[in-house]
Amino acid sequence: MLAIPPSVGLAQSGTLSELTQLKKAEGVILEFTEGEYSLADGATPPADGFEPGSSPKVYQINYEGWTFGDYHSVTGRFSIERDALPEGPLALYTISTRDQFVVLVNGAEVFRNFASVSDKKLSWNRPYLVALAPRVFQDGANTIEIRAVSQGSVGVGRVLIGESSAVQSYYSSQLFWRITAPQIVNYTMLLLGMLVFLFWLKRRHEIELLFLALSTFFWFARYFHFFAADIPFNLQLFSDISENASLYGSWSTMAFYFYFIRLRYTHQIVLGSLAVALVISVLQKALGWEWTVFYVWSLVLSLFMAGVGVVSLFRHRDLEYGALGLAMAATPIFALIDIYAAFRFGGSGGAIYISVFMPFLYTFAFLLSFGKRALDAFNSSENAKTVLERRIAETKAELAESEEARQQLRVEQAISSEHGRLMQEMHDGIGSNLVTALAVARQQNMPESTIKTLSGALNDLKLTVDSLEPVEGDIVALIGNLRHRMAGDLKAAGIACKWEVESCDNLPWLDATNALHVLRVFQEAISNVLTHSGASVISIGCKEAKRGDIKGVEAHIVDDGIGYEADIGSQGKGLINIQARAEALRGAMEQESRVGYGTRITLWLPYRREA
Repeated sequence: MLAIPPSVGLAQSGTLSELTQLKKAEGVILEFTEGEYSLADGATPPADGFEPGSSPKVYQINYEGWTFGDYHSVTGRFSIERDALPEGPLALYTISTRDQFVVLVNGAEVFRNFASVSDKKLSWNRPYLVALAPRVFQDGANTIEIRAVSQGSVGVGRVLIGESSAVQSYYSSQLFWRITAPQIVNYTMLLLGMLVFLFWLKRRHEIELLFLALSTFFWFARYFHFFAADIPFNLQLFSDISENASLYGSWSTMAFYFYFIRLRYTHQIVLGSLAVALVISVLQKALGWEWTVFYVWSLVLSLFMAGVGVVSLFRHRDLEYGALGLAMAATPIFALIDIYAAFRFGGSGGAIYISVFMPFLYTFAFLLSFGKRALDAFNSSENAKTVLERRIAETKAELAESEEARQQLRVEQAISSEHGRLMQEMHDGIGSNLVTALAVARQQNMPESTIKTLSGALNDLKLTVDSLEPVEGDIVALIGNLRHRMAGDLKAAGIACKWEVESCDNLPWLDATNALHVLRVFQEAISNVLTHSGASVISIGCKEAKRGDIKGVEAHIVDDGIGYEADIGSQGKGLINIQARAEALRGAMEQESRVGYGTRITLWLPYRREA
């Protein structure tokens, strides 16, 4: 609680305070470099006992041997001539004046940074702007007095006075870099940490996400006192949390980074460094070590991470590892700059600490790295999706083809079954009756024409049955069966048969209907030989042959009979039938004959036929 005694007049030393001039674009600002100070125990700022001293004047709790929670107060007094101040509106600026304080000009209060004596202000890094009405100043010497009280470190920080616009501009810049910017980046970092933690709950195997979330929480706790306006709870506990957070922030950051880059022995390193951090925390509290020990260990971890980051940066020159490697390499640089600033200015408000931005930078670097990894995974997923869709389409096509083949097989099986039934019926019915009729005709010595007709009908039936047999496009087998069927008739006629066959591929289109056409062609040709040629030898065969660029099979029947003049106009009905069947087969029939030299009938069939 800050107790301010009533003004009892102005005790002046008669000595003007020393000033330095800061020239700004908006105007001139004067900074007090010396003043008079009085320090006292308790919550009542002293009104006497002043001694000259340099400005700023801050009494650090750890150097003074004080205990957190005990009140100490200080009064700083500065003297300045009215003529030294510019004309027009004036303003005063102070930074690191701790923690509750009031400003008086010539004994009159012009500003206080608290509304109630119960307020727990946190002012070590917060700048304040005090508007000064011209009437508060008098001709000649003027006294500016700042009375401050704190339960921790206490002091009067930098004090500047000058033209209102210039001081306002300087204050706005300092407020942004000391309070607003750290506040924005740390709350943003905390929000990102919460999102990362929720993401980790869905992906527990990615332990680096947990450590990243923990590091954002620890660093927020560490840097909260940089921009907070008030102490939220007990000062001692708040200070312990703030200082210890630097220790565990560095540890969790290292754990996150090492797990992210899959460093060897990460598990052992993380557990070992955690054990060291816990020992330091306990010993610092028990033995009263300076908080500097926290910063030393954090700096050691930062240097370790920086070394690994540099190596990773050179090994993996891509965004995924490069952004984080660069951030880790920069961490100790930021820390060393702030350590230098702390030793130089001693917490008097002369430095803007940049380490407060570092956790956000590496969190942002992680988001870039993770975004790159996620983008790669997305592209991989898209590629996998494309491959999967293609495979599904192929599988569907295969299934459709398989189903079509299955249906075709069913049809073929049905046709084959029907062929078998028809063949059986013809064999058991018509064939049996023809055989019986032929036997009866021969036993009863019926006319030769009757026996010949019955025999021809029986042979014709056998030919039809042969056409129904599945030959799977094998024309050689088809003609061979016909040769076997006609062998008896040829022998009876005294005609020898030569078999002239070369290897030929199957004809895919040679089904039962087309097979019957082929058999009828050969039947008609052999019948002509038996009836008209007077031949003694007949040659039956086939070979591969081309017609233009089209490959096919050429089957032939050649006899050594009497021959005839091959005049189209004189063709009999048999040759006309052969020609018609050849066209139905989409093949070609040729006849060659000369009187006295026999006859040659050729049937050419293509391997492939257009639909």
